[in-house]
Amino acid sequence: MNSPTYVTAALCLALPLAFQATVPGASQEVMKKKQAYPPVQPAKELHFPAFEQKTLANGLRVVVIEHHEIPAVTIEMLFRAGKVLAPAAKAGLAEATAQLVREGTTTRSSQQIAQAIDSVGGNLSTYGSWDSAAALLQVTSDQLGPGLDLLADVVQRPSFPAEELERWRHQTLNNLQVQQEDADYLANAAFERAVLADHPYGLPEDGTPESVQALTRDDLVAFHREYYVPNEALIAVVGDVQAADAFARVERAFGAWARGNQHEIPKVEPERRDKPRIVVIDMPDAVQSEIRMGQIGIAFADPDFFAADVYNSVLGGGSSSRLYQEVRNQRGLSYSTSSGFLKAIQPGPFNASASTKTESTTEAITVMLDTMKSLGKALVPPAELEARKTYLSGVFPLQIETPMGIADKVVEALKYGLGREFIESYRGRIDAVTAEQVRSFAERRMHPESALIVVVGNAAKFLPDLEKALGPAEVIPYKELDLLRGDLRRPKGAG
Repeated sequence: MNSPTYVTAALCLALPLAFQATVPGASQEVMKKKQAYPPVQPAKELHFPAFEQKTLANGLRVVVIEHHEIPAVTIEMLFRAGKVLAPAAKAGLAEATAQLVREGTTTRSSQQIAQAIDSVGGNLSTYGSWDSAAALLQVTSDQLGPGLDLLADVVQRPSFPAEELERWRHQTLNNLQVQQEDADYLANAAFERAVLADHPYGLPEDGTPESVQALTRDDLVAFHREYYVPNEALIAVVGDVQAADAFARVERAFGAWARGNQHEIPKVEPERRDKPRIVVIDMPDAVQSEIRMGQIGIAFADPDFFAADVYNSVLGGGSSSRLYQEVRNQRGLSYSTSSGFLKAIQPGPFNASASTKTESTTEAITVMLDTMKSLGKALVPPAELEARKTYLSGVFPLQIETPMGIADKVVEALKYGLGREFIESYRGRIDAVTAEQVRSFAERRMHPESALIVVVGNAAKFLPDLEKALGPAEVIPYKELDLLRGDLRRPKGAG
């Protein structure tokens, strides 16, 4: 899917390697043995299927990829309608709109939509992300026409029934109530908000209890009318189809849809510091510390995309990564640790994370920072570099074995202004990344010496040591955390 995540980044490439357990009681000598990398295997030949493109008169971009292995079709549609375009006071609006477009149209109820999907043997899902909203439909080949008609009805003519909005609101508020007491959620949400300051990328995707309570049906209608427009959308049809027939069917279903306004994603401006910024969310009942550290990273279309992928794979992309080995295996400070870039239209966050015992909070942070700094100082040894590159290039073909995987990669590339050549050249460009390029990227683009560090935990038990090691921290009681504000602090006197 197109929802971005940290460990997987935008192309879902930094997947964890096979689990490596640490044996209780193992000696320090065994724990500190040099990591052994498996022999590099030759990459399998990659055959990405041909695809055809056209743009309808209303601006809708259409891609068709013939893939005749099974009698099924995947249709993925993307809109520039992500959370980045919702106002801060309406956080959650983009996600609510994306979820509720499928819960009723001007001609069908939610139940009738579900029955229509069942009648064509299909599956329909909708979701939102940072930059985009998406609809994904899977049908058998003989039901492509009815499937496209249903999709067109859902994305063009949603009615947002009041009862469906209230059902969504109730479920979301219940989830948010649980999350307000979850240190892992608070660490992620506070890090994103703090690293992005007042940029809407930093808003919580599902909103906050206050913003969700404030959403109205009129808000959803207005957001849909403004941002669900054909000239800022693209659709991929992948599977057992003939290209000419698919184009004709898309034209019939979507060709009369009127164009709308064009929209720009606000620019992300990285904050400049000469020392770390430490934010502690004080949660006295927490049994461990949740650590998030990082900075503004890179955009998806950044020229350093491939160096960044290799850098991250070496640093925190799986159980052979340096963070995993240093923090977990050698020192036993965390059960798991990882890192990742969230690549979007504008630069998203880079985040290294770990959970650790309260008393080892400062040590874990120090080790993570030192590990990050080391990549800008020395070249990655050849065996380590080749193992990480081979893993990245080896994972890629697995992601395009199905029509859904192919559709996802094509839509993703086109979304960021890239083309077929980006997909076809991925493995070769990963393989071409050198140790010096990784070191240079770490030195030029990564700044652990001025990282944002967010810790959620029992501050009384680790704060003195942390401030002694790294300097003063901003302490916010977790009950006073406000994720709608760039400074994270609920105004005095606010409920």
